[in-house]
Amino acid sequence: MGRTAGVAGASGYVGGELLRLISTHPELEVGPLCAGTQAGKAVTDVHPELTSLAGRLFEPTEPSRLAEADIVFLALPRGESARVADSLPPEVRVVDLGPDFRLADASVWERTYGGPYAGSWPYGLPELPGARERIAAANRVASPSCYATAMILALAPLLRAGLAEPADIVVTAASGTSGAGRSASDGHLASALVGALRGYQVGGEHGSVPEVEQVLTTVAGHPATVSLTPVLAPMPRGILAVCSIRMTRTADTGELRAAVDAAYRDEPFVRLLKNGRWPATGAVTGSNIALLQAAADIRAGRAVVLATLDNLGKGAAGQAIQIANLMLGLREDAGLTV
Repeated sequence: MGRTAGVAGASGYVGGELLRLISTHPELEVGPLCAGTQAGKAVTDVHPELTSLAGRLFEPTEPSRLAEADIVFLALPRGESARVADSLPPEVRVVDLGPDFRLADASVWERTYGGPYAGSWPYGLPELPGARERIAAANRVASPSCYATAMILALAPLLRAGLAEPADIVVTAASGTSGAGRSASDGHLASALVGALRGYQVGGEHGSVPEVEQVLTTVAGHPATVSLTPVLAPMPRGILAVCSIRMTRTADTGELRAAVDAAYRDEPFVRLLKNGRWPATGAVTGSNIALLQAAADIRAGRAVVLATLDNLGKGAAGQAIQIANLMLGLREDAGLTV
């Protein structure tokens, strides 16, 4: 018998991707499936592709039921994870895919999200230095957001190598519509999306900005400042982040690529593409892979790093499984594809 995994928020896009990955995981079994307003519905009514779960029903989000699992994934809206987590026994391992526990500074949380601050958990990006050990030793881990994962993976190697200035970071990132969740709105109708790109939460309003600044400040040892322009793209899933950062000195593309390669050459889920090849969202769909490419804009004195990943994969459910594997002492790549 494998370990059981419970999911709160199982009816959403991320929840469905979690169920898909758990269903085929060699060491995990599907446990409690909680879904709030969808409680009582058949799983296959919402996720028809999950035929192995035919006959299973979504249940109310009851912490006592989730506590029966060995590990719990919280794929819940902002503010709800903290309420559920507080009611779970401390010995139950929990991975939170929402923002409730990502920020270490209460004032930054309140300025970004409002509402009560729930505290912070170890940050679950395994590719950061020392992160695997912290994740493996923890019973509660905060999984990074999809935008933050792409931006941090792109920029951290250059900052660690001293090649870039953390105070001057500009990112334009396009995301698929699944990143907005299942909630219906006029802006997410096909007639509004197909054939169009649209910016949103521009001007530092996006919640991923303080998350990225927090991590990159630690990596660089100096305050990081990020200007993010998110763009909604007419595709169901995927992220392409174009990250521009001022160089501390003149460096060519080869030197930038060498820094990225040194950071990730032994990583199972991060790949630096061959020189001259550029990341595309279609190449990572359904996987836990992030693809990177770096180039020097010597005229402007800037380094440009492109990163692409599946916002439901390495940006959410796949990364959560990667974290859970580390927490449970399993192979890090168990149940995950490249």
